[in-house]
Amino acid sequence: MPRLVRAEVFSPAQVAIVHVLNRVVRRCVLLGDDPLTGKNCDHRKLWTEALLKRFAACFGIDLQRFSILSNHFHLILRSRPDVVQTWDDTEVARRWLLLCPIRKDADGQAEEPNELELNTIRNDRQRLETI
Repeated sequence: MPRLVRAEVFSPAQVAIVHVLNRVVRRCVLLGDDPLTGKNCDHRKLWTEALLKRFAACFGIDLQRFSILSNHFHLILRSRPDVVQTWDDTEVARRWLLLCPIRKDADGQAEEPNELELNTIRNDRQRLETI
């Protein structure tokens, strides 16, 4: 029997705490030594931690706890619709452009969006509502 969609379990308008579990496929290795190639994949831990924290902050989610293991990871997340409700159109556009940047710096990190980039989202009501 398929699992219920999370939106059917709790209201997206209420603060909720969820446990998220994700596993690798095809016997891949997330961390540790890969038995097929002999390569060590521990460098992925810092990369994964940084991405988790960055994405959680942009989406208005508190990353309560996480555990990254060799073939899966666990996350405890708290949704923050109360915080998101305080965001104006500029803040929504800014956060989106930090996640999906038009411009990046020399290190590949998103640059702070300028007024023209913000206006491409702020002036498109349908896109802004979707985001």
